Amino acid sequence: MLYHMKDIDSSLYFGMMAKELASKIQYPKGKADADNVIASVLYIRGMYQESLQLYARALSDYKGQKDTPNVSQVTMNMGNVYLSLGDAEKGLELFRQVIRTGRRDSIMSLAYANYCMSNPSLSDDSVQYYINKTREIADIYKDHRVLIAVNELEVDLLLKKGRRMDALKLLDTTLSDARRYELDDQEIYLLSSFTRFYKNQPDSALHYAWRSYQLAKKKEYVLELIPILKDILSYTQLSGNRDRIISVQKLLENAMAEENEKLKKFVGDYIKYNTIQSDNAVLSIINKNSKAKILLLIAICVVGAFLLLFIYRLYQISRKHHRELEQLNLKILEQNKSLQVNDEFKNKLFSILAHDFRTPLIDTISIASLMKDNPGFTKEEMEAFYGNIEKQASGMLESFDTILQWIKQQLSGYRYKPETLVLYDLFSESADIVKQQLDAKKVTVSNQIPVHITATSDKEMLQFVNRNLLSNAIKFSPKGGTIVISCTQDSNSITVSVADQGQGIDELTMSKLFSVSSNFGSSTQHGAGIALSMCKDFIQKLHGRIWAKNAEPKGAVFMYAIPRVV
Repeated sequence: MLYHMKDIDSSLYFGMMAKELASKIQYPKGKADADNVIASVLYIRGMYQESLQLYARALSDYKGQKDTPNVSQVTMNMGNVYLSLGDAEKGLELFRQVIRTGRRDSIMSLAYANYCMSNPSLSDDSVQYYINKTREIADIYKDHRVLIAVNELEVDLLLKKGRRMDALKLLDTTLSDARRYELDDQEIYLLSSFTRFYKNQPDSALHYAWRSYQLAKKKEYVLELIPILKDILSYTQLSGNRDRIISVQKLLENAMAEENEKLKKFVGDYIKYNTIQSDNAVLSIINKNSKAKILLLIAICVVGAFLLLFIYRLYQISRKHHRELEQLNLKILEQNKSLQVNDEFKNKLFSILAHDFRTPLIDTISIASLMKDNPGFTKEEMEAFYGNIEKQASGMLESFDTILQWIKQQLSGYRYKPETLVLYDLFSESADIVKQQLDAKKVTVSNQIPVHITATSDKEMLQFVNRNLLSNAIKFSPKGGTIVISCTQDSNSITVSVADQGQGIDELTMSKLFSVSSNFGSSTQHGAGIALSMCKDFIQKLHGRIWAKNAEPKGAVFMYAIPRVV
Protein backbone atom coordinates (compact mmCIF):
# COMPACT_ATOMS: atom_id res chain seq x y z
CA MET A 1 0.00 0.00 0.00
CA LEU A 2 2.96 2.34 0.57
CA TYR A 3 3.63 2.47 -3.20
CA HIS A 4 0.16 3.36 -4.45
CA MET A 5 0.72 7.15 -4.41
CA LYS A 6 4.10 6.98 -6.18
CA ASP A 7 4.17 3.86 -8.36
CA ILE A 8 0.81 2.32 -9.06
CA ASP A 9 2.35 -0.43 -11.20
CA SER A 10 4.61 -1.51 -8.33
CA SER A 11 1.57 -1.65 -6.05
CA LEU A 12 -0.10 -4.02 -8.50
CA TYR A 13 3.04 -6.15 -8.70
CA PHE A 14 3.50 -6.45 -4.94
CA GLY A 15 -0.22 -7.09 -4.47
CA MET A 16 -0.09 -9.98 -6.97
CA MET A 17 3.06 -11.40 -5.34
CA ALA A 18 1.47 -11.15 -1.89
CA LYS A 19 -1.64 -12.97 -3.04
CA GLU A 20 0.40 -15.74 -4.65
CA LEU A 21 2.49 -16.20 -1.51
CA ALA A 22 -0.55 -16.09 0.80
CA SER A 23 -2.24 -18.75 -1.33
CA LYS A 24 0.80 -21.02 -1.14
CA ILE A 25 1.09 -20.83 2.64
CA GLN A 26 -2.68 -20.89 3.18
CA TYR A 27 -2.75 -17.45 4.89
CA PRO A 28 -6.35 -16.11 4.69
CA LYS A 29 -5.61 -12.64 6.12
CA GLY A 30 -2.74 -12.24 3.65
CA LYS A 31 -5.07 -13.09 0.74
CA ALA A 32 -7.62 -10.55 1.98
CA ASP A 33 -4.90 -7.91 2.36
CA ALA A 34 -3.65 -8.63 -1.18
CA ASP A 35 -7.19 -8.33 -2.60
CA ASN A 36 -7.53 -5.01 -0.75
CA VAL A 37 -4.29 -3.74 -2.34
CA ILE A 38 -5.21 -4.88 -5.87
CA ALA A 39 -8.73 -3.44 -5.51
CA SER A 40 -7.23 -0.07 -4.48
CA VAL A 41 -4.96 -0.14 -7.56
CA LEU A 42 -7.92 -0.87 -9.86
CA TYR A 43 -9.90 1.96 -8.22
CA ILE A 44 -7.09 4.45 -8.84
CA ARG A 45 -6.88 3.25 -12.47
CA GLY A 46 -10.63 3.87 -12.92
CA MET A 47 -11.70 0.20 -13.02
CA TYR A 48 -14.53 0.76 -10.55
CA GLN A 49 -16.63 -2.38 -11.09
CA GLU A 50 -13.60 -4.67 -10.91
CA SER A 51 -12.44 -2.80 -7.83
CA LEU A 52 -15.81 -3.30 -6.09
CA GLN A 53 -15.68 -7.04 -6.80
CA LEU A 54 -12.28 -7.44 -5.11
CA TYR A 55 -13.27 -5.16 -2.21
CA ALA A 56 -16.39 -7.27 -1.65
CA ARG A 57 -14.24 -10.43 -1.54
CA ALA A 58 -11.79 -8.84 0.91
CA LEU A 59 -14.69 -7.54 3.04
CA SER A 60 -16.20 -11.02 3.25
CA ASP A 61 -12.83 -12.49 4.29
CA TYR A 62 -12.24 -9.81 6.94
CA LYS A 63 -15.72 -10.35 8.39
CA GLY A 64 -15.03 -14.08 8.58
CA GLN A 65 -11.81 -13.30 10.46
CA LYS A 66 -13.63 -10.80 12.74
CA ASP A 67 -11.05 -8.18 11.74
CA THR A 68 -13.14 -5.09 12.65
CA PRO A 69 -10.54 -2.37 11.75
CA ASN A 70 -10.04 -3.79 8.25
CA VAL A 71 -13.80 -4.31 7.82
CA SER A 72 -14.20 -0.58 8.51
CA GLN A 73 -11.36 0.33 6.16
CA VAL A 74 -12.63 -1.74 3.22
CA THR A 75 -16.19 -0.47 3.77
CA MET A 76 -14.87 3.12 3.54
CA ASN A 77 -12.92 2.21 0.40
CA MET A 78 -16.09 0.87 -1.18
CA GLY A 79 -17.86 4.09 -0.18
CA ASN A 80 -15.21 6.07 -2.09
CA VAL A 81 -15.75 3.89 -5.18
CA TYR A 82 -19.51 4.51 -5.11
CA LEU A 83 -18.88 8.25 -4.80
CA SER A 84 -16.65 8.06 -7.90
CA LEU A 85 -19.44 6.22 -9.72
CA GLY A 86 -21.79 9.09 -8.85
CA ASP A 87 -23.84 7.11 -6.31
CA ALA A 88 -23.44 9.55 -3.40
CA GLU A 89 -26.33 8.04 -1.45
CA LYS A 90 -24.74 4.58 -1.40
CA GLY A 91 -21.28 5.97 -0.63
CA LEU A 92 -22.46 8.09 2.31
CA GLU A 93 -24.52 5.20 3.69
CA LEU A 94 -21.37 3.05 3.82
CA PHE A 95 -19.54 5.83 5.70
CA ARG A 96 -22.43 6.09 8.18
CA GLN A 97 -22.33 2.30 8.60
CA VAL A 98 -18.65 2.51 9.62
CA ILE A 99 -19.44 5.31 12.09
CA ARG A 100 -22.26 3.25 13.64
CA THR A 101 -20.41 -0.07 13.93
CA GLY A 102 -16.73 0.88 14.19
CA ARG A 103 -14.77 0.75 17.40
CA ARG A 104 -13.07 3.76 18.96
CA ASP A 105 -9.68 3.18 17.33
CA SER A 106 -7.50 5.03 14.81
CA ILE A 107 -9.59 3.95 11.81
CA MET A 108 -12.54 5.95 13.15
CA SER A 109 -10.69 9.23 12.66
CA LEU A 110 -10.57 8.39 8.94
CA ALA A 111 -14.26 7.49 8.98
CA TYR A 112 -15.27 10.86 10.44
CA ALA A 113 -12.94 12.78 8.09
CA ASN A 114 -14.13 10.91 4.97
CA TYR A 115 -17.78 11.40 5.86
CA CYS A 116 -17.23 15.10 6.45
CA MET A 117 -15.30 15.61 3.19
CA SER A 118 -17.80 13.62 1.11
CA ASN A 119 -21.03 15.18 2.42
CA PRO A 120 -21.43 18.79 1.23
CA SER A 121 -24.94 18.95 2.69
CA LEU A 122 -23.64 18.97 6.28
CA SER A 123 -24.26 22.17 8.25
CA ASP A 124 -21.32 24.17 9.60
CA ASP A 125 -22.06 22.92 13.12
CA SER A 126 -22.06 19.30 11.93
CA VAL A 127 -18.80 19.81 10.07
CA GLN A 128 -17.24 21.30 13.21
CA TYR A 129 -18.53 18.35 15.25
CA TYR A 130 -16.88 15.77 12.97
CA ILE A 131 -13.69 17.84 12.82
CA ASN A 132 -13.51 17.80 16.63
CA LYS A 133 -14.19 14.04 16.77
CA THR A 134 -11.52 13.35 14.16
CA ARG A 135 -8.92 15.53 15.90
CA GLU A 136 -9.69 13.95 19.29
CA ILE A 137 -8.97 10.41 18.04
CA ALA A 138 -5.98 11.41 15.88
CA ASP A 139 -4.38 13.18 18.86
CA ILE A 140 -4.63 9.99 20.93
CA TYR A 141 -2.82 7.92 18.29
CA LYS A 142 -0.45 10.72 17.19
CA ASP A 143 -1.74 10.28 13.66
CA HIS A 144 -0.09 13.30 12.00
CA ARG A 145 -1.46 12.43 8.55
CA VAL A 146 -5.06 12.58 9.77
CA LEU A 147 -4.34 15.72 11.82
CA ILE A 148 -3.12 17.45 8.68
CA ALA A 149 -6.19 16.26 6.75
CA VAL A 150 -8.52 17.57 9.46
CA ASN A 151 -6.72 20.93 9.35
CA GLU A 152 -7.58 21.10 5.64
CA LEU A 153 -11.24 20.54 6.57
CA GLU A 154 -10.91 23.36 9.10
CA VAL A 155 -9.47 25.63 6.39
CA ASP A 156 -12.47 24.95 4.12
CA LEU A 157 -14.85 25.75 6.98
CA LEU A 158 -13.03 29.03 7.76
CA LEU A 159 -13.17 30.05 4.09
CA LYS A 160 -16.88 29.25 4.00
CA LYS A 161 -17.34 31.61 6.95
CA GLY A 162 -15.33 34.36 5.21
CA ARG A 163 -12.38 34.17 7.65
CA ARG A 164 -9.68 34.18 4.95
CA MET A 165 -6.79 35.38 7.12
CA ASP A 166 -7.49 32.70 9.76
CA ALA A 167 -7.65 30.12 6.98
CA LEU A 168 -4.34 31.34 5.52
CA LYS A 169 -2.65 31.17 8.92
CA LEU A 170 -3.86 27.60 9.46
CA LEU A 171 -2.70 26.61 5.97
CA ASP A 172 0.81 27.94 6.72
CA THR A 173 0.94 26.02 10.01
CA THR A 174 -0.33 22.81 8.41
CA LEU A 175 2.20 23.07 5.55
CA SER A 176 5.01 23.38 8.11
CA ASP A 177 3.69 20.27 9.92
CA ALA A 178 3.65 18.27 6.68
CA ARG A 179 7.28 19.18 6.04
CA ARG A 180 8.29 18.43 9.64
CA TYR A 181 6.84 14.92 9.49
CA GLU A 182 8.02 14.40 5.87
CA LEU A 183 4.51 13.74 4.58
CA ASP A 184 5.29 14.60 0.98
CA ASP A 185 1.87 13.71 -0.44
CA GLN A 186 0.15 15.92 2.15
CA GLU A 187 2.55 18.76 1.34
CA ILE A 188 1.61 18.47 -2.34
CA TYR A 189 -2.13 18.65 -1.49
CA LEU A 190 -1.53 21.65 0.78
CA LEU A 191 0.37 23.52 -1.93
CA SER A 192 -2.60 22.83 -4.22
CA SER A 193 -4.85 24.25 -1.47
CA PHE A 194 -2.76 27.44 -1.58
CA THR A 195 -3.30 27.49 -5.36
CA ARG A 196 -7.08 27.37 -4.85
CA PHE A 197 -6.84 29.96 -2.06
CA TYR A 198 -5.22 32.43 -4.45
CA LYS A 199 -7.45 31.56 -7.43
CA ASN A 200 -8.29 35.26 -7.92
CA GLN A 201 -4.57 36.19 -7.86
CA PRO A 202 -3.11 34.29 -10.85
CA ASP A 203 0.54 35.10 -10.09
CA SER A 204 0.32 33.79 -6.51
CA ALA A 205 -1.73 30.78 -7.62
CA LEU A 206 0.89 29.94 -10.25
CA HIS A 207 3.68 30.25 -7.67
CA TYR A 208 2.14 27.57 -5.44
CA ALA A 209 1.04 25.40 -8.37
CA TRP A 210 4.64 25.28 -9.66
CA ARG A 211 5.90 24.42 -6.16
CA SER A 212 3.36 21.60 -5.99
CA TYR A 213 4.45 20.34 -9.42
CA GLN A 214 8.17 20.49 -8.58
CA LEU A 215 7.64 18.56 -5.33
CA ALA A 216 5.46 15.93 -7.04
CA LYS A 217 8.08 15.58 -9.77
CA LYS A 218 10.96 15.34 -7.30
CA LYS A 219 9.24 12.80 -5.04
CA GLU A 220 7.81 10.86 -8.04
CA TYR A 221 4.12 11.32 -7.24
CA VAL A 222 3.32 10.73 -10.90
CA LEU A 223 -0.46 10.48 -10.44
CA GLU A 224 -0.58 14.11 -9.25
CA LEU A 225 1.36 15.63 -12.19
CA ILE A 226 -1.48 15.85 -14.75
CA PRO A 227 -4.09 17.60 -12.52
CA ILE A 228 -1.40 20.00 -11.24
CA LEU A 229 -0.27 20.82 -14.80
CA LYS A 230 -3.89 21.44 -15.83
CA ASP A 231 -4.15 24.03 -13.02
CA ILE A 232 -0.84 25.60 -14.12
CA LEU A 233 -2.06 25.78 -17.73
CA SER A 234 -5.35 27.47 -16.80
CA TYR A 235 -3.57 30.19 -14.76
CA THR A 236 -0.76 30.60 -17.35
CA GLN A 237 -3.37 31.21 -20.07
CA LEU A 238 -4.65 34.18 -18.03
CA SER A 239 -1.19 35.79 -18.35
CA GLY A 240 -1.33 35.70 -22.16
CA ASN A 241 2.40 34.78 -22.30
CA ARG A 242 2.63 32.70 -25.46
CA ASP A 243 5.98 31.04 -24.73
CA ARG A 244 4.95 30.01 -21.22
CA ILE A 245 1.61 28.67 -22.43
CA ILE A 246 3.34 26.53 -25.07
CA SER A 247 5.91 25.32 -22.52
CA VAL A 248 3.22 24.23 -20.03
CA GLN A 249 1.17 22.62 -22.79
CA LYS A 250 4.22 20.56 -23.81
CA LEU A 251 4.75 19.46 -20.20
CA LEU A 252 1.09 18.44 -19.95
CA GLU A 253 1.20 16.64 -23.28
CA ASN A 254 4.33 14.71 -22.23
CA ALA A 255 2.80 13.82 -18.85
CA MET A 256 -0.39 12.56 -20.50
CA ALA A 257 1.62 10.56 -23.05
CA GLU A 258 3.74 9.04 -20.27
CA GLU A 259 0.63 8.17 -18.27
CA ASN A 260 -0.92 6.58 -21.36
CA GLU A 261 2.17 4.38 -21.79
CA LYS A 262 2.03 3.37 -18.13
CA LEU A 263 -1.64 2.52 -18.53
CA LYS A 264 -0.78 0.21 -21.43
CA LYS A 265 1.91 -1.46 -19.31
CA PHE A 266 -0.58 -1.78 -16.45
CA VAL A 267 -3.00 -3.55 -18.81
CA GLY A 268 -0.28 -5.97 -19.87
CA ASP A 269 0.73 -6.73 -16.30
CA TYR A 270 -2.83 -7.28 -15.16
CA ILE A 271 -3.62 -9.52 -18.13
CA LYS A 272 -0.44 -11.46 -17.45
CA TYR A 273 -1.45 -11.81 -13.80
CA ASN A 274 -4.90 -13.07 -14.73
CA THR A 275 -3.35 -15.47 -17.23
CA ILE A 276 -1.00 -16.86 -14.60
CA GLN A 277 -3.87 -17.18 -12.15
CA SER A 278 -5.89 -18.99 -14.79
CA ASP A 279 -2.99 -21.30 -15.64
CA ASN A 280 -2.51 -22.17 -11.99
CA ALA A 281 -6.18 -22.91 -11.69
CA VAL A 282 -5.96 -25.12 -14.79
CA LEU A 283 -3.05 -27.11 -13.37
CA SER A 284 -4.87 -27.55 -10.09
CA ILE A 285 -8.05 -28.75 -11.75
CA ILE A 286 -6.22 -31.12 -14.13
CA ASN A 287 -4.91 -32.99 -11.10
CA LYS A 288 -8.47 -33.63 -9.95
CA ASN A 289 -11.27 -35.70 -11.42
CA SER A 290 -13.06 -35.27 -14.74
CA LYS A 291 -15.85 -33.34 -13.10
CA ALA A 292 -13.32 -30.73 -12.07
CA LYS A 293 -12.14 -30.55 -15.72
CA ILE A 294 -15.65 -29.55 -16.80
CA LEU A 295 -15.67 -26.86 -14.13
CA LEU A 296 -12.27 -25.74 -15.40
CA LEU A 297 -13.62 -25.20 -18.91
CA ILE A 298 -16.42 -23.11 -17.49
CA ALA A 299 -13.92 -21.10 -15.45
CA ILE A 300 -11.75 -20.49 -18.53
CA CYS A 301 -14.75 -19.19 -20.45
CA VAL A 302 -15.66 -16.85 -17.61
CA VAL A 303 -12.08 -15.62 -17.27
CA GLY A 304 -11.84 -15.16 -21.03
CA ALA A 305 -15.02 -13.12 -21.11
CA PHE A 306 -13.78 -11.05 -18.19
CA LEU A 307 -10.45 -10.44 -19.94
CA LEU A 308 -12.20 -9.39 -23.14
CA LEU A 309 -14.38 -6.99 -21.21
CA PHE A 310 -11.37 -5.74 -19.30
CA ILE A 311 -9.32 -5.20 -22.48
CA TYR A 312 -12.22 -3.43 -24.15
CA ARG A 313 -12.66 -1.07 -21.21
CA LEU A 314 -8.94 -0.28 -21.10
CA TYR A 315 -9.02 0.26 -24.85
CA GLN A 316 -11.80 2.80 -24.32
CA ILE A 317 -9.71 4.58 -21.68
CA SER A 318 -6.70 4.61 -24.04
CA ARG A 319 -8.82 6.07 -26.86
CA LYS A 320 -10.18 8.72 -24.51
CA HIS A 321 -6.63 9.81 -23.62
CA HIS A 322 -5.73 9.85 -27.31
CA ARG A 323 -8.70 12.09 -28.10
CA GLU A 324 -7.74 14.43 -25.27
CA LEU A 325 -4.22 14.70 -26.71
CA GLU A 326 -5.62 15.49 -30.17
CA GLN A 327 -7.97 18.13 -28.74
CA LEU A 328 -5.08 19.63 -26.78
CA ASN A 329 -2.94 19.81 -29.94
CA LEU A 330 -5.76 21.51 -31.85
CA LYS A 331 -6.22 23.98 -29.00
CA ILE A 332 -2.48 24.73 -29.02
CA LEU A 333 -2.56 25.40 -32.78
CA GLU A 334 -5.58 27.71 -32.45
CA GLN A 335 -3.96 29.63 -29.58
CA ASN A 336 -0.70 29.97 -31.54
CA LYS A 337 -2.59 31.41 -34.52
CA SER A 338 -4.49 33.82 -32.26
CA LEU A 339 -1.30 34.98 -30.54
CA GLN A 340 0.43 35.48 -33.90
CA VAL A 341 -2.48 37.59 -35.23
CA ASN A 342 -2.48 39.72 -32.06
CA ASP A 343 1.31 40.24 -32.27
CA GLU A 344 1.06 41.38 -35.90
CA PHE A 345 -1.79 43.75 -35.03
CA LYS A 346 0.20 45.29 -32.13
CA ASN A 347 3.16 45.92 -34.46
CA LYS A 348 0.83 47.75 -36.84
CA LEU A 349 -0.51 49.88 -34.00
CA PHE A 350 2.97 51.17 -33.21
CA SER A 351 3.58 51.75 -36.92
CA ILE A 352 0.55 54.09 -36.88
CA LEU A 353 2.23 56.36 -34.33
CA ALA A 354 5.48 56.42 -36.31
CA HIS A 355 3.75 57.07 -39.62
CA ASP A 356 1.03 59.56 -38.61
CA PHE A 357 3.21 61.96 -36.65
CA ARG A 358 6.42 61.94 -38.70
CA THR A 359 5.20 64.39 -41.34
CA PRO A 360 3.65 66.98 -38.93
CA LEU A 361 6.84 66.95 -36.87
CA ILE A 362 8.98 67.43 -39.98
CA ASP A 363 6.77 70.38 -41.04
CA THR A 364 7.07 71.98 -37.59
CA ILE A 365 10.86 71.53 -37.65
CA SER A 366 10.96 73.06 -41.14
CA ILE A 367 9.12 76.20 -39.92
CA ALA A 368 11.47 76.50 -36.96
CA SER A 369 14.53 76.12 -39.22
CA LEU A 370 13.15 78.71 -41.64
CA MET A 371 12.71 81.22 -38.78
CA LYS A 372 16.23 80.49 -37.54
CA ASP A 373 17.89 80.89 -40.95
CA ASN A 374 15.95 84.08 -41.86
CA PRO A 375 16.07 86.51 -38.91
CA GLY A 376 14.70 89.37 -41.00
CA PHE A 377 11.04 88.38 -40.79
CA THR A 378 8.59 91.10 -39.84
CA LYS A 379 6.62 90.97 -36.60
CA GLU A 380 3.46 90.02 -38.50
CA GLU A 381 5.28 87.18 -40.30
CA MET A 382 6.75 85.95 -37.01
CA GLU A 383 3.31 85.96 -35.39
CA ALA A 384 1.94 84.03 -38.35
CA PHE A 385 4.74 81.47 -38.01
CA TYR A 386 4.16 81.17 -34.28
CA GLY A 387 0.44 80.78 -34.86
CA ASN A 388 1.02 78.00 -37.39
CA ILE A 389 3.41 76.18 -35.07
CA GLU A 390 1.02 76.50 -32.12
CA LYS A 391 -1.99 75.38 -34.15
CA GLN A 392 -0.17 72.45 -35.72
CA ALA A 393 1.35 71.32 -32.41
CA SER A 394 -2.02 71.58 -30.64
CA GLY A 395 -3.78 69.64 -33.37
CA MET A 396 -1.02 67.04 -33.43
CA LEU A 397 -1.16 66.67 -29.62
CA GLU A 398 -4.93 66.28 -29.67
CA SER A 399 -4.69 63.63 -32.41
CA PHE A 400 -1.84 61.93 -30.58
CA ASP A 401 -3.91 61.69 -27.37
CA THR A 402 -6.91 60.30 -29.25
CA ILE A 403 -4.89 57.72 -31.18
CA LEU A 404 -2.85 56.74 -28.12
CA GLN A 405 -6.02 56.03 -26.12
CA TRP A 406 -7.33 53.95 -29.01
CA ILE A 407 -4.05 52.02 -29.29
CA LYS A 408 -4.04 51.27 -25.53
CA GLN A 409 -7.50 49.72 -25.96
CA GLN A 410 -6.23 47.56 -28.83
CA LEU A 411 -3.02 46.23 -27.23
CA SER A 412 -4.64 43.00 -26.03
CA GLY A 413 -5.87 42.30 -29.58
CA TYR A 414 -8.15 43.91 -32.15
CA ARG A 415 -11.32 45.39 -30.61
CA TYR A 416 -13.96 46.92 -32.81
CA LYS A 417 -15.37 50.18 -31.34
CA PRO A 418 -18.21 51.45 -33.57
CA GLU A 419 -19.69 54.94 -33.50
CA THR A 420 -21.76 57.08 -35.87
CA LEU A 421 -19.41 59.14 -38.09
CA VAL A 422 -20.08 62.09 -40.42
CA LEU A 423 -17.75 61.49 -43.39
CA TYR A 424 -17.58 65.19 -44.32
CA ASP A 425 -16.28 66.02 -40.83
CA LEU A 426 -13.74 63.19 -40.92
CA PHE A 427 -12.05 64.55 -44.02
CA SER A 428 -12.20 68.11 -42.64
CA GLU A 429 -10.27 66.91 -39.57
CA SER A 430 -7.77 65.07 -41.76
CA ALA A 431 -7.25 68.17 -43.92
CA ASP A 432 -6.48 70.25 -40.80
CA ILE A 433 -3.75 67.77 -39.79
CA VAL A 434 -2.00 67.98 -43.20
CA LYS A 435 -2.65 71.74 -43.65
CA GLN A 436 1.08 72.53 -43.63
CA GLN A 437 1.62 70.13 -46.55
CA LEU A 438 -1.32 71.65 -48.43
CA ASP A 439 -0.03 75.20 -47.90
CA ALA A 440 3.52 74.23 -48.92
CA LYS A 441 2.32 73.04 -52.35
CA LYS A 442 -0.61 75.48 -52.56
CA VAL A 443 -2.92 72.49 -53.02
CA THR A 444 -6.61 72.94 -52.28
CA VAL A 445 -9.04 70.29 -51.05
CA SER A 446 -12.53 70.15 -52.50
CA ASN A 447 -14.64 68.23 -49.99
CA GLN A 448 -17.73 67.29 -52.01
CA ILE A 449 -19.11 64.74 -49.53
CA PRO A 450 -22.74 65.52 -48.63
CA VAL A 451 -22.92 66.47 -44.96
CA HIS A 452 -25.81 64.09 -44.30
CA ILE A 453 -23.89 60.91 -45.19
CA THR A 454 -22.89 58.93 -42.10
CA ALA A 455 -21.36 55.54 -41.40
CA THR A 456 -21.24 53.40 -38.27
CA SER A 457 -17.64 52.26 -37.98
CA ASP A 458 -14.37 52.49 -35.98
CA LYS A 459 -13.28 56.15 -36.16
CA GLU A 460 -9.53 55.78 -35.58
CA MET A 461 -9.10 52.99 -38.12
CA LEU A 462 -11.10 54.93 -40.71
CA GLN A 463 -9.21 58.18 -39.98
CA PHE A 464 -5.87 56.42 -40.43
CA VAL A 465 -7.01 55.45 -43.93
CA ASN A 466 -8.38 58.95 -44.69
CA ARG A 467 -5.18 60.72 -43.54
CA ASN A 468 -2.97 58.46 -45.62
CA LEU A 469 -5.06 58.75 -48.79
CA LEU A 470 -5.10 62.55 -48.40
CA SER A 471 -1.35 62.64 -47.67
CA ASN A 472 -0.59 60.52 -50.75
CA ALA A 473 -2.78 62.75 -52.90
CA ILE A 474 -0.82 65.83 -51.71
CA LYS A 475 2.53 64.17 -52.51
CA PHE A 476 1.56 63.43 -56.09
CA SER A 477 -0.43 66.61 -56.80
CA PRO A 478 1.23 69.40 -58.82
CA LYS A 479 1.68 72.81 -57.19
CA GLY A 480 -1.59 74.68 -57.20
CA GLY A 481 -3.51 71.45 -57.85
CA THR A 482 -6.85 70.39 -56.41
CA ILE A 483 -7.75 67.22 -54.53
CA VAL A 484 -11.39 66.19 -54.92
CA ILE A 485 -13.05 64.10 -52.22
CA SER A 486 -16.43 62.61 -53.10
CA CYS A 487 -18.78 59.95 -51.82
CA THR A 488 -21.67 57.81 -53.04
CA GLN A 489 -23.93 55.45 -51.14
CA ASP A 490 -26.55 52.80 -51.66
CA SER A 491 -28.71 50.85 -49.22
CA ASN A 492 -25.81 48.70 -47.99
CA SER A 493 -22.49 50.48 -48.51
CA ILE A 494 -20.65 53.79 -48.82
CA THR A 495 -17.92 54.43 -51.42
CA VAL A 496 -15.37 57.22 -50.84
CA SER A 497 -13.05 58.59 -53.57
CA VAL A 498 -9.90 60.73 -53.22
CA ALA A 499 -8.74 62.05 -56.62
CA ASP A 500 -5.54 64.00 -57.38
CA GLN A 501 -4.24 65.75 -60.54
CA GLY A 502 -0.82 64.05 -60.60
CA GLN A 503 0.80 61.91 -63.30
CA GLY A 504 -1.10 58.75 -62.40
CA ILE A 505 0.28 55.31 -61.52
CA ASP A 506 2.05 52.95 -63.92
CA GLU A 507 0.68 49.44 -64.49
CA LEU A 508 3.44 47.58 -62.56
CA THR A 509 3.10 49.79 -59.48
CA MET A 510 -0.70 49.54 -59.65
CA SER A 511 -0.52 45.71 -59.45
CA LYS A 512 1.54 45.86 -56.24
CA LEU A 513 0.08 49.03 -54.79
CA PHE A 514 -1.33 47.65 -51.54
CA SER A 515 1.43 45.13 -50.75
CA VAL A 516 4.20 45.79 -48.20
CA SER A 517 6.86 45.31 -50.90
CA SER A 518 5.48 48.23 -52.95
CA ASN A 519 7.91 51.17 -53.26
CA PHE A 520 5.13 53.39 -54.68
CA GLY A 521 7.43 55.79 -56.43
CA SER A 522 10.91 56.79 -55.31
CA SER A 523 12.78 55.26 -52.37
CA THR A 524 11.79 58.21 -50.18
CA GLN A 525 8.17 57.16 -50.58
CA HIS A 526 8.59 53.57 -49.42
CA GLY A 527 6.73 54.46 -46.20
CA ALA A 528 3.70 55.31 -48.30
CA GLY A 529 3.68 51.73 -49.63
CA ILE A 530 3.74 50.33 -46.09
CA ALA A 531 0.96 52.72 -45.05
CA LEU A 532 -1.22 51.66 -48.00
CA SER A 533 -0.73 48.02 -46.98
CA MET A 534 -1.95 48.94 -43.48
CA CYS A 535 -4.88 50.85 -45.02
CA LYS A 536 -5.89 47.70 -46.87
CA ASP A 537 -5.65 45.64 -43.67
CA PHE A 538 -7.79 48.13 -41.71
CA ILE A 539 -10.44 48.42 -44.42
CA GLN A 540 -10.68 44.60 -44.54
CA LYS A 541 -11.13 44.51 -40.76
CA LEU A 542 -14.06 46.89 -41.33
CA HIS A 543 -15.46 44.35 -43.86
CA GLY A 544 -14.73 46.64 -46.82
CA ARG A 545 -12.37 46.84 -49.78
CA ILE A 546 -9.89 49.41 -51.15
CA TRP A 547 -8.56 49.95 -54.68
CA ALA A 548 -7.08 52.56 -57.03
CA LYS A 549 -7.34 53.54 -60.68
CA ASN A 550 -6.02 56.18 -63.04
CA ALA A 551 -8.28 59.11 -63.92
CA GLU A 552 -8.80 60.70 -67.35
CA PRO A 553 -6.92 62.57 -68.67
CA LYS A 554 -4.47 62.38 -65.73
CA GLY A 555 -4.26 61.80 -62.03
CA ALA A 556 -5.09 58.87 -59.76
CA VAL A 557 -8.19 58.02 -57.75
CA PHE A 558 -8.00 56.01 -54.51
CA MET A 559 -11.31 54.51 -53.43
CA TYR A 560 -12.65 52.41 -50.59
CA ALA A 561 -16.06 50.96 -49.86
CA ILE A 562 -17.34 50.01 -46.41
CA PRO A 563 -20.72 48.84 -45.10
CA ARG A 564 -22.96 51.62 -43.82
CA VAL A 565 -23.09 49.72 -40.54
CA VAL A 566 -20.17 47.39 -39.75
